[in-house]
Amino acid sequence: MWEADTISILFISLQNLGFTSYEAKVYAALVKNESATVSTLHLDSGVPNSAIYGTLKKLEKRGIIEFQNTKPMRYRCLPPEEAIAKLKTNYEGECAAVLSELKGMYGVSTGERNEGPVWTIKGVRNVTDKVIQMARGAKKDILVMSSSTPFRILAEQYPSLKKDYATITGIFNKKINDECVSVRFISSDEEEARRLCDLVPLASVKVNSARDTCMDLKSFVIVVDGSEIIVEILKEEDGETDLTAVWASAGEFSQTISHLLNAKWETSENYDRS
Repeated sequence: MWEADTISILFISLQNLGFTSYEAKVYAALVKNESATVSTLHLDSGVPNSAIYGTLKKLEKRGIIEFQNTKPMRYRCLPPEEAIAKLKTNYEGECAAVLSELKGMYGVSTGERNEGPVWTIKGVRNVTDKVIQMARGAKKDILVMSSSTPFRILAEQYPSLKKDYATITGIFNKKINDECVSVRFISSDEEEARRLCDLVPLASVKVNSARDTCMDLKSFVIVVDGSEIIVEILKEEDGETDLTAVWASAGEFSQTISHLLNAKWETSENYDRS
């Protein structure tokens, strides 16, 4: 029998790739057996017999399984590395086609436009992707302020963020070294300030150690080129920790936040690197 946690994660991952619940279960059962009849797949997957044939046809259409025209009919899966490579190729092709269509549609409506809007982004993955996009697009200046809960601590809570944390700091270093972009950090944590100096040696680092700072605040603010901002808020609900962010660009809201953050920079103390 499969480990419950492992197979549950596998089902979720396959569904994230576009598989239905039945497709994920039947495909996992087929991978386990390498080749099998419908009756075996029914027993191993728990998918009703009436649904298995249709599910197998969909997997066959994806090009990741093959069948042998015998009685009873047998099915087999491609080796996992070949199957994933085929799925990746198909996915990239679909993305390219969709992108082409969407680019042709983007902004063509004559409806009312909202200049300088404020948008909400939910989920650790989505928020982090936005931060990476913003950092890569910086032309002149990146200003980051973290509260009493540094981004590093959040990254330690989410294994998937550890790589992203390294990616973000790598972008900061590249921006400084290759593009002469100014990178500044305001930290409320001395230890985090030290770590930032180690990770981004040429960045300017200050510490905001004001006594009236709310030590329970769990947020981060990033301003890029004085106009694009993202305010990230760490939330804990029903035992789950997640990120929600507010993003804005080139509007009154983003300009106000940028002004306030630069004022905070001026009143913060330079971090002593000695």
